[in-house]
Amino acid sequence: MLTMNKQGAHALQLTLLLVPGALAAVMLAVGVASASEQSRPAGQPANFPDRYEINDTAAQAQLVIDPSPVISLTFYVSGTGLANDTDWYIFNLDPGKILNLTASGPGSLLLSARGFLPDGTTPVGVATDAVAASTVIITNTSPGLQQYFIRVTNNSGINSLYTLNYTISSIPPPPPTNTPIPGLSPDAYEPNDTIAEASVPTGTRSTASFIAVGATIPDLSFTPFNDGRPADTADWFQIYGRAGSIYQINTSNVQPGVETVLAVFQPDGVTLAPAILGSTNPNNRHIAGQRGSQVIVQIPFDGVYWIRVVNLDSSPRVPGQTYALSALEILQATPTPTNTPPPGPTPTPFPAGADRFEYNGWFDSATLIAPGVDYRELNFVPWNPPTPDTQDNDFYRLPVKQGVYYTCFTFELSAGTDTNIIVYNQDQVAIGGNDDISPEHTARGDFSSRLTWLSGYTGYAYILVGEVNPPRATEGQTRSYSLRCDIGLPATPTPTVDPRGTPTPVPPFVPPTPEPPDPTMTPYPTPRTAQNLPIRPIEATPVVPISQPTPQPRRVALSVQIHNEINRNNAPDPGEGIANVSVRVSDEATGLPLGQAVTDADGRAGLVVFNNGPVRLTVPLFGYSTVIADDAASVRIAVISSPELPRRLP
Repeated sequence: MLTMNKQGAHALQLTLLLVPGALAAVMLAVGVASASEQSRPAGQPANFPDRYEINDTAAQAQLVIDPSPVISLTFYVSGTGLANDTDWYIFNLDPGKILNLTASGPGSLLLSARGFLPDGTTPVGVATDAVAASTVIITNTSPGLQQYFIRVTNNSGINSLYTLNYTISSIPPPPPTNTPIPGLSPDAYEPNDTIAEASVPTGTRSTASFIAVGATIPDLSFTPFNDGRPADTADWFQIYGRAGSIYQINTSNVQPGVETVLAVFQPDGVTLAPAILGSTNPNNRHIAGQRGSQVIVQIPFDGVYWIRVVNLDSSPRVPGQTYALSALEILQATPTPTNTPPPGPTPTPFPAGADRFEYNGWFDSATLIAPGVDYRELNFVPWNPPTPDTQDNDFYRLPVKQGVYYTCFTFELSAGTDTNIIVYNQDQVAIGGNDDISPEHTARGDFSSRLTWLSGYTGYAYILVGEVNPPRATEGQTRSYSLRCDIGLPATPTPTVDPRGTPTPVPPFVPPTPEPPDPTMTPYPTPRTAQNLPIRPIEATPVVPISQPTPQPRRVALSVQIHNEINRNNAPDPGEGIANVSVRVSDEATGLPLGQAVTDADGRAGLVVFNNGPVRLTVPLFGYSTVIADDAASVRIAVISSPELPRRLP
């Protein structure tokens, strides 16, 4: 069926009904140019009128059914001095929807898009005009479908094409609000989740989030500030540093639910000590068996720096998940003279002359050495020193085996050199240190260092050699030394001094040929004048010869427990026992070994020995020794981690 509806001479509407069985009817609107349009005035758009014309008033507005963008829309002004062209459109919005519409055209257009209610006079929405574009945003907050009118006005008096771009979206849901947890509240420094928050007074804090050097802030937490934020994974603190000083930043007393990692930043955000996220981070749990982090940095210039504390534990926040933050200045900068020195000659460059193992100034760059080898011509010349006051420290890495004694010592010290040795285990925890071998050595001007220890594991040990009186970078060549690490205890002979003051070389240590020991015993760790001591087997019931009866020795029953005092409650708890620790008993008068045992998984060991006089109980690994005169005794040894020795000397 074909029908025709003619409006003037401008439009022809065709309705085409499909044959039976078709799925739909297709409406086709065709613009037919009249004779007058074929001779349109100059400047009139070629496709005028567009498919939504005539729509110059609200009453003539048509519903927009085209998808965005709606292109080839037209503005036409029919004569000079006449009113600008205006187009009206209709949009239907469901409840909770937002219409965002922009009318845009060539750069010469001045557009104005506005929204109205169906009455065509009540404005709605927010409009923004820009160059060659105008935007209107309308939100339907009513409970039902709402119709809105859009008016687009051409204020430039120019015939032109333009385009409508629009989107219809949903109103975003409001952000969730935190439900306070009973007993859980942020610490006094919150909110300090960002540098911006930490640098100014905010929340309940009247100052910036600041920690003073030498201070410790207890009871910090990662509880989010009560302003709707869902989580708190980082705390920021300011610290004032002095140029050249070395600072040690620590977290301590870290409770379950908190896993800290530290980093220090310059004001521009450049990391001085970058944090590598993960449990293997060197500054995370820097003391084995304890929670806590540590960063040691040297400040390049005076000013405010940033400390960031990150929490890796994403478990739910509950009361008691706290930590403490401290900042110490462990090495002060060399004071700068206030007076201006007189002009002098041009300073010479720093000497080369760094020893062959540089750079070995830290654990990660430690030089691998072997036992029984002399390493000579070592010095304290730093590698590429940035300032004349830069100091040098030397780190070495020695392979060790469990249950073996090692002795590391310095020798052949140049005039003025005074070495210091610190030995660390493979977890970079200090085992011990030595400045001078003995008062006798010091009295004759020998400032060498020597340390002997029993390795409790198989792996590597770190040896740090430093200068007690560090020289300047330009003086490092004058401080030289040699290093050697041997397997075993140090030699007992000591050097003698001839009348001329030259030390007589120490003869090499030749251990005496030992008699075959009882397979259950090991040699006593301390050197004795009589090296080949007899060993008395331990029996449950001593056998007394019938032919020559002798008094039965006094029976001494000993119980030993060794545990790692992690939580400082002064009592052994499950999991704190230290296993495989050698416990030895000897006669106090003669030094004769009487028995030994090794602790079990709970750190316990029991011994029964027979001796008429007092006995000495020794735990060589921890340097513990005590005299027992009673017939029975219980000894409990609590190993408490002491403050870590500094990783730089002096």
